[in-house]
Amino acid sequence: MVQIAIIIMLLVLGVLIWRAVVKLLRGAIEGEAQVTEVDATIPIRQIEPEGPVGPDGLMVLFGDRFVDHSRPGKMVSPRARCFAPLTEDELDAHHWAHQIVYVTLIDLLENGCIDVRLTDRMATMMPPYPQKTWEMLICQIGPMPEAPISDALAVAFGLLRKRAKGTEAEEDRQWVSLDALIEQALKTMRQEMSFWQRSGVFGDIRQYVESAMIAQGYLIEPSRPTWLDRVRTQRAMPHIEGIMALESEAEALAAQMTMFRATHGGNLLTEEERETEVLRQADSALLVPADAAEIPLDEMLRMSIYETLLAIRQLEPSGDAGV
Repeated sequence: MVQIAIIIMLLVLGVLIWRAVVKLLRGAIEGEAQVTEVDATIPIRQIEPEGPVGPDGLMVLFGDRFVDHSRPGKMVSPRARCFAPLTEDELDAHHWAHQIVYVTLIDLLENGCIDVRLTDRMATMMPPYPQKTWEMLICQIGPMPEAPISDALAVAFGLLRKRAKGTEAEEDRQWVSLDALIEQALKTMRQEMSFWQRSGVFGDIRQYVESAMIAQGYLIEPSRPTWLDRVRTQRAMPHIEGIMALESEAEALAAQMTMFRATHGGNLLTEEERETEVLRQADSALLVPADAAEIPLDEMLRMSIYETLLAIRQLEPSGDAGV
């Protein structure tokens, strides 16, 4: 009889526990459904676009016009994938970061904000980027315009000059290598980015500009009310009317890039479909020239940016920084 009573008590206890578990699960499901329903009714925060947009912002907003598309079939981490705001075409993250830096620097050059020169160096033995025997130095000679990337570069210039104080002649302290400048600017950008925004050097440069475009209202940040939403990769949505109002400025940027390449370019780089592939296979006449002073400015700039971004990328601790 005692054994039967124990069995009955255990059965009753099991039923009670089961009912409690079912009740908790049902409550959790209903609560999630209520949260989802409430979230669906919360309007996404949207402001009217305002303020000027620099070349870096235009490169982000109209990326499908300037950036190579992602190579079909290439394995890419979900956090590293990037899409054009207007067309949602998947673009090459490396080339997008390259183009953002490139248009910023040519704009600074043409507006008399910076000057450049070459200096000899020993060829590095670190793959995968080409082994060139020169590097580009940059000097700030005028005030920097207000734009996300140029702001970060201005901070980097100041920090690098301060760090070099007392170790070199005054004139030499004004000149910094492009790789040191971009690396310091990237550190500045990352100080303003959240942990979940980071996705490596290519993505971080683009995300930094995207954040500025969200603040100005040209992009609309998706609602992220829960922790899981913050973890997920969610693309900012375009304010289509606001972006299309910048159509003429995007056309002017394209014309500026074409004119710069025609004026300061040469024949050391072939014109093929994918620019990063062209730079990866650069001829020795560009990498190890007989006279570095004869390198065309456009080729010098494009090759230097390509090498710098790959160098920083190779030194990243993880392919999915921030994860």
